[in-house]
Amino acid sequence: MAGKIPRYFIDDLIARSDIVDLIDARVKLKKTGKNYSACCPFHNEKSPSFTVAPDKQFYYCFGCGAKGNAISFLMEYDNLEFVDAIEELAAAQGLEVPREDGGPEFSPEKQVQAKQDYDVMAQAAVFYQQQLKQHANSEQVIDYLKSRGLTGETVKQFQIGYAPSEWDGLMKSLGQSKQSAHQLRDLGMVIEKETTKSLYDRFRDRVMFPILDRRGKCIAFGGRIIGDGTPKYLNSPETRIYSKGRELYGLYQARQANRGLERLLVVEGYMDVVALFQAGVTYAVASLGTSTTTEQIKLMLRSTSEIVCCYDGDKAGRKAAWRTLENALPSLVDGIQIRFVFLPDGEDPDTYVKQYGKEAFEAQIAQAKDMVSFFYEHLYDEIGQTEGEFARSKLSQLAQPLLEQMPDSEYKNAIADTLSVKLKRKIDVKSVDRVTQAKNKSALLKSQTSKKITPVRIAIAILLERPSLATNLAHMSPAQLKSLAEMAEPGMSLLVEVIQFCISNPNSNAAQMLENWRGTETAQILSQLMLWEHHVQEDNFEVVFLDTMEKILTLFVTKRKEMLQTKAKMNLITAAEKQEYLALLRQNLK
Repeated sequence: MAGKIPRYFIDDLIARSDIVDLIDARVKLKKTGKNYSACCPFHNEKSPSFTVAPDKQFYYCFGCGAKGNAISFLMEYDNLEFVDAIEELAAAQGLEVPREDGGPEFSPEKQVQAKQDYDVMAQAAVFYQQQLKQHANSEQVIDYLKSRGLTGETVKQFQIGYAPSEWDGLMKSLGQSKQSAHQLRDLGMVIEKETTKSLYDRFRDRVMFPILDRRGKCIAFGGRIIGDGTPKYLNSPETRIYSKGRELYGLYQARQANRGLERLLVVEGYMDVVALFQAGVTYAVASLGTSTTTEQIKLMLRSTSEIVCCYDGDKAGRKAAWRTLENALPSLVDGIQIRFVFLPDGEDPDTYVKQYGKEAFEAQIAQAKDMVSFFYEHLYDEIGQTEGEFARSKLSQLAQPLLEQMPDSEYKNAIADTLSVKLKRKIDVKSVDRVTQAKNKSALLKSQTSKKITPVRIAIAILLERPSLATNLAHMSPAQLKSLAEMAEPGMSLLVEVIQFCISNPNSNAAQMLENWRGTETAQILSQLMLWEHHVQEDNFEVVFLDTMEKILTLFVTKRKEMLQTKAKMNLITAAEKQEYLALLRQNLK
């Protein structure tokens, strides 16, 4: 059971985040007056209709109706669930996401345990880096790194270290107490013998590559043998803080080196990532396995819209590429590009970039096969190049289940069109007329925002601009606000809700108000009012708001008095209502 993320943390996260910086890192924004604009990232258009308002921390597309705050943008642009968007935004701020009422998984004890785990892994990374400089074998290890073409700067940037050849080097340094020794065991850093229950280092006499999560925290290691021996690479097992199918080696460094990642290059090994980075190809990551998982693809698509998968050209490399393609199918929406490149036999990115240089390597990347081409190339290899009904039947049998896994997109249409030609029959797929869709949303927006000016709309719209003005109404009692909300006037109950929120949160902004009502009809109405041209100048917000509220309260008193008068005539008035009625009459006489 996932623990609930506290509301105070979400509000604070929105307050800390700048929606302009967040969106500009993914979609290039242009300053237009007090706002920013761009072509909408959520539908195809030639002229900009996408607007970002820094004062409201809010975005809106006048073409397709996409709208929201920083969290909403991450959910829509990076294809994230709500909790994942919170995690992503928090990671960018260097914050841990707290949980409450979350059961054992998110208990305070578990949160303390997680912090301790990260601390221990950070200490292990420092230990290995120190050993690279101080151990008796350090000269030999440094010579090895130099022979692989790595500079001291690159070694430092990737925090590369050395696991000493002794059986208990790490244990002696970090596992002195029983508790710390067991923690190292649970984190996969030491191994427990079944017979004696004694502990020894998992990594010995290896070059160590720390694996960092998106926040730059060390969560695991990969170790490469220096001399002869097997396995050549030894990796951390999965632990309570590390799941290899959900992480990518080098992603943290790539994001640090590139403000806006145009693409990510998937390679197979740690040394490939490091060597490419040193050569100036600073956008490579390794998938920590033979193929790239669905979770890793989603992780990459949070940072970029283009993924190039670089594999060896042998049978194993092509098999890994195909598994990657299968895992990518559910994520292939419009705007996403996934391509495949296979290096010449006997070459890997590490050797290729060292021998031929960055330009030659990126020339190979430029010639990568697009997803549709690789899709059919693989299927043709499966069925052979034979023609006839049997071949068409086999192609249909292989292709259609894959097609069904794909969301509606141009990719899906392209594959279906090619399949129709090969099968000599029409393959129908569900498609969306995006132009019509955008026009319909635009027409709906126009009808929704072309609203007549009413006191209630003016009051809400101004509070969205300046929530602190609600403190002028803090003297009203809960009973008075309740009576006001029950007034038979369109939007009055919503106005009271907004007033109550603003009184409780006078330092909030429009983005936080939207978040408070996420997923409700209220959020839709507030979004529309954020875009409503009320023509009230910022300098006049307070005067207009107070004047508007006076009109509303005057109307409320008049209607309330009429209602109580009617009840009195019908002899249905209560003693409390009678006192209220007399008070209103006296107030009117004044």
